[in-house]
Amino acid sequence: MTTAALTPPVPTGTTASASPCAPGTLTVLVNGLPQTVPAGTSLADWLHAQHPPVQAVATAVNGMFVARERRAQQVLQPGDSVTTFQPIVGG
Repeated sequence: MTTAALTPPVPTGTTASASPCAPGTLTVLVNGLPQTVPAGTSLADWLHAQHPPVQAVATAVNGMFVARERRAQQVLQPGDSVTTFQPIVGG
């Protein structure tokens, strides 16, 4: 089985929590880029708001794999690093 690095590089001089947010929102890094989301957003909520099919990606938060069935319980926090990637099958 081939594995991929789960933590993308953070651009030098950039932190997810450095950018100002509107009240009731927070900033996370998504594949290395800052993105503002409503406070209380779960990983599942965020994925459903995106255009790629939810089933077509694997996910990690802060470098830790998050299984599809755990995404609704994974509430995003300020500064979290979310990584989405195509799962690789084979050996």
